[in-house]
Amino acid sequence: MHRQAPILLCLAVLGAAAGGCAVADTGSFVRLQEEMEGLKRQMAAVRAAPPPAAAAPSGRIESGDVSAVRKTVADVAADQDRIKSDLLATSTRVDEAKVAMQKEVSRLNGTTAELGQSMQDVKARLARLDAVERRLAALEEKVGRLAAAQAAPAAAQSSAAAGEFKRPEDMYDYALGLIKGGEPRKGREVLSDFATKYPNHKLMQNVNYWKGESYYAEKDYENAILAFQDVIDKYPGGDKAPDAMLKQGLSFQALKDKKNARIVLELVLTKYPKTPAAEKARQKLAELK
Repeated sequence: MHRQAPILLCLAVLGAAAGGCAVADTGSFVRLQEEMEGLKRQMAAVRAAPPPAAAAPSGRIESGDVSAVRKTVADVAADQDRIKSDLLATSTRVDEAKVAMQKEVSRLNGTTAELGQSMQDVKARLARLDAVERRLAALEEKVGRLAAAQAAPAAAQSSAAAGEFKRPEDMYDYALGLIKGGEPRKGREVLSDFATKYPNHKLMQNVNYWKGESYYAEKDYENAILAFQDVIDKYPGGDKAPDAMLKQGLSFQALKDKKNARIVLELVLTKYPKTPAAEKARQKLAELK
């Protein structure tokens, strides 16, 4: 439409010129000017008018549809943000749970270690308590034996004060109680009386042995050696012979006579190798080296 307006204007001018040749009056000229003014106004109007809008292509999305799409996209983005926030919160809670679990495991491990240590302490205390109880039982037994040993001499002493013993064994027990009770001299005197009254009694080897022990208790080692020799000579196969020979060796050792002490102790090993006295003699020989 803009392109056709100049062409029409040119045609009008040419027409006017041609008409000027045929009609040259003033009225025609005025009409021509009016027509030209009208054409100018039309051209100005055409120029001032906005260009016509182009036709919408097929399949174009309307403004309402665009808003709906934008809202959907915004909702999806919001959902994604919410999901991310939930995942972050869940991850944080998981991390906190892991830390709490590790602390709890550490605490339980510590508690287990403490319980194990406590159990060991309890076992150690029970073991010590058991040892104390055994020692106490042994002491009670020892006290009981000592009490019995003291009671027998006391009973025998009352009989001795009356000048008589009901049995030879009572007289022997009384003498033994005196020696073990710290009165070796009195005990030895009673044993000597026993030997005089009952020279063939079965306890005679014990009587001679304990006479030697009474000397040994008084540190009269020379007389102890002689008394123990009586046991060895008179009862070489008796129960007291190994102990008498052992005490002889110890008496020589107490006298600083290591040579004779070693000879006697070695003789114990030779003559009585399977007796408790032989084991003690072996230990004493190791000390003499």
